Amino acid sequence: MRSLAATLALLCVIAGAIAQPLGGGPFAGLAAAAAMVLYLLLEGWGCRRNGRIILALAVAAAAATLIWHPQPLPLLARAGTAAAAIIGLFTALGFLREAAESSTLVQECGQLLVRQPPGRRYLALTLGSHVISLVLNFGVLPLLGTMVVKGNTLDAAGGDARIVAIRAQRMLSAMLRGFAVMTVWSPLSVSFAVTVAVVPGLAWQTLLPVQIVLSVLLLLLGLVLDRRAFPPRAQPLAPVAAGPQDWRPAWAMAALVAAVVAGSVLVAELSSVRLVNGAMMVVPPAGLIWLWVQQRHIRAVLGGLWRKLLVSLPGFRDEVAMLGGAMFVGTVATGFVSAERIGAVIEGLGLPPLLLVILLAWAVMALAQIGVSQIVTTTLLGGALIHAVPPLVLASALMGAWALSACSTPVGAAVLTVARIGQVPVRVVAHDWNSRYVLTGAIVLALWLAALNSALFLFG
Repeated sequence: MRSLAATLALLCVIAGAIAQPLGGGPFAGLAAAAAMVLYLLLEGWGCRRNGRIILALAVAAAAATLIWHPQPLPLLARAGTAAAAIIGLFTALGFLREAAESSTLVQECGQLLVRQPPGRRYLALTLGSHVISLVLNFGVLPLLGTMVVKGNTLDAAGGDARIVAIRAQRMLSAMLRGFAVMTVWSPLSVSFAVTVAVVPGLAWQTLLPVQIVLSVLLLLLGLVLDRRAFPPRAQPLAPVAAGPQDWRPAWAMAALVAAVVAGSVLVAELSSVRLVNGAMMVVPPAGLIWLWVQQRHIRAVLGGLWRKLLVSLPGFRDEVAMLGGAMFVGTVATGFVSAERIGAVIEGLGLPPLLLVILLAWAVMALAQIGVSQIVTTTLLGGALIHAVPPLVLASALMGAWALSACSTPVGAAVLTVARIGQVPVRVVAHDWNSRYVLTGAIVLALWLAALNSALFLFG
């Protein structure tokens, strides 16, 4: 009974988040927030440590608002609505994950990527992880990670344990970076939704192509660093799990992802809503269609999906607590310390605006290392420099920093997942494997922001 109520509550969050920009207004947003609170009352007790900490902070923020803020109810309503919108997007993506997990296409793509020869295995895995994560999100890490571990045996490495360790590092790092860079540009990502919501005057039509260019730069950076650290002559052995190279599954997956993104863009344009709202409207039907293609029987699809949702949606408790709680805390914080006030303090330092936005991006990355969620820092700092730099530069800085920190924060879900799959300490993944990539990426991000700012000044 509890799982049924929790499942219905999350479905109501999606419905409310979709209805709000389509005419439902504040009532729909409040209904979505209420459904999210109900879900957390039902499932929040089962959260792991980090989820419980975020929930405790959210409760403390709500209490502080009621006690000290001059207009507590409007602020709490705004924070709850913002949190529900993020959870609506995350839950909607669950429909794609359900379809992907039972799809032979996804399995075939994973096997194809792992079977690549050493010279192109990093590129194949990082691009494959990048594309598949658009539909599987965090699910791409255990999917490809399991295949990597199974294929990377001592026998395949000629009995050399050092080669096994090097291959694990290269393949798992490729996958992690591909997933993280997805958050730089994807309209289906939480980072995109948060950034578009908190940076005023930002058009997603302009943001999307700019961020695609940045994502290409960061993906190429990973490839270059991998080649420098592990030159081809250092890997003379045969490919892991060598097999036939049929690239049709990869092209089919790319076409599916392109269709979902294009559908989201089209619906957003036709409905005059934000792109994240378009994604929420497109993703659940897309998941149903994908399941129907697999099973060809609508009753079996609907019945099987409902049974899966009764298990998976209550299992989202940690993600709902961490994502929703962080968004709530960040929004409440803006009610006490406005972006204008933060901006005035930052600008009072007397530093050039471009340097300030670069330092802000690096601050997001640094704070993530000690467990401060990117949602909190982006929400709190998103509008701080809006009068000093173009919105596009500010948004690109925040989203680039979000992606790079996802590779390196030892308390992040992605790093924790890769460490568990690779059976290595978390700090090995975060620091030993990815510190050079993240630090170099921070420099690339700074140069990118300088170039983008100059281009907007010259041609804008």
